[in-house]
Amino acid sequence: MSYSLQSLIERACSPSRFDPNLALNLEICETINKKQGSAPRTAAMTIVKLVNSPRVNQAMLALTLLDNCAKNCGYPFHLQIATKEFLNALVRRFPERPPTRYAPHPVQSAPENQWNHFDFVPQQLMAHPVLDRILYLIKEWKIALTELSKYKEDMTHIRDMYRLLKFKGYVFPELRDSSVAALAPADTLKTVEELEEENRVAQAAKLQELIRRGRPQDLVEANRLMKIMTGYDQKHQPNYKEMFVEEVHKIQNKARLLYEMLGNLISGDRPDETMEELKGSCENAIPKIENMLKTEQDKEKIEEMNQALLIVRNSILKYQDIKKGRYNTSYDISDKFDSKLAEEAKQQQQEQQGSISLIDLDDDLSSDNDRSIVNQLNSLTIDSPDLSTQPTQEPVIPIADNRLVDMVNKNGLVIQLEPLSTVNTTYQFKAYYSNKSVAPMDKMTLLLAAPKSMQLKLGPVSSSSVPPTSDKSVTQVITIDNPNKESIRLRYKITYEQFGVEMEQSGTWHNTK
Repeated sequence: MSYSLQSLIERACSPSRFDPNLALNLEICETINKKQGSAPRTAAMTIVKLVNSPRVNQAMLALTLLDNCAKNCGYPFHLQIATKEFLNALVRRFPERPPTRYAPHPVQSAPENQWNHFDFVPQQLMAHPVLDRILYLIKEWKIALTELSKYKEDMTHIRDMYRLLKFKGYVFPELRDSSVAALAPADTLKTVEELEEENRVAQAAKLQELIRRGRPQDLVEANRLMKIMTGYDQKHQPNYKEMFVEEVHKIQNKARLLYEMLGNLISGDRPDETMEELKGSCENAIPKIENMLKTEQDKEKIEEMNQALLIVRNSILKYQDIKKGRYNTSYDISDKFDSKLAEEAKQQQQEQQGSISLIDLDDDLSSDNDRSIVNQLNSLTIDSPDLSTQPTQEPVIPIADNRLVDMVNKNGLVIQLEPLSTVNTTYQFKAYYSNKSVAPMDKMTLLLAAPKSMQLKLGPVSSSSVPPTSDKSVTQVITIDNPNKESIRLRYKITYEQFGVEMEQSGTWHNTK
């Protein structure tokens, strides 16, 4: 007996059920992928109605199904959960301001309080498990879809909703690395055929959504997209062979990284989980590169792919030697072709090094950034008050006080300043970096700028990586020469990577004389 998609969803989220049926959830995902067309939208809107059920167990089952669909149904489903209509419906039960976080001890025997089968397990004293589960999903989508996805430009409303809820005072739970990894794009090499099929499915889903919206600008975009899909517009046709070669460059860089990591092991060490993942990506790529070489006719591309194949194979040979206890073997991983990715990374690094001049305290410190963000979010359901009515406050720190004072305390990163000494007009501070989150903060860079009347010197940072849940684990000395004995003002910009995502924080700090 065959069931409609809506019937399957209602069965999976039945109010009489207290445990999710994973097999049924995966059947729903398979049905969405097989039908395509309007199926992703039908599923998304049906699920979000059940999320707003007054029964907690039914709402939680719907959220688990929503998570399964997001991680198994690809771009067509992601496009639907990124619409304003869906996101507004998802947060419909959210009050204007966050409710109190206190709740009495739940009755452990009650089935609706047993949530250990979900990816996100609410705390025992948490009064609002549905709200917290929704916050978890929105944060997960914000990182995996708006920052890591190939189609991030179509997911902007997720980022807007994340900012709006944060502005309203909602606290997002910490993410598990595994849940983000399950939603992030796969690192495996895709063949030309797989790249073409992925692009075809994405274009078809976007075309249907544009036609459904029906606004004049959407119909213009739909017309442009149809010309590309039918081959009429040859100028904007993707070159899938070039895309494949770019993917080969990425695998080549991974193989080099694997070889370097293996080379740092000493006798008795074993490959860790990261090395296992890199080795798996390399092994998966070999047959696909070999098949591409059989049909490729461009001599330069053939030589590039052969060179990449050699590097990948040699890295795997090194891995196999390590597994057998042979640590002193070596293989050739040199390459006469410069990877385009390496060139881009070098260019980005040069741009970052030259970006210090952008932080100049003699420029106007006022900014309309907050107001512009709120204007972008006003089209969502929750009303946003005018930021202009809320005065901004800067931390005021007396230099004579040797206590640690926060310069930065946001998103798990805490940087505290400790005044060390004051000699004539020279002030010296020691910065302590702490990481309150559960993921490491890598490639940590602090840029500071002072008024032109002062001279600023940054000492070397003790480490570029701040370990998770660490306190004052990284230090750095800051020296300021202030000949006019003015009130010290600093503008800071901090960049780092977390969950593989580039993060940035900026602001101002000053002390009283």
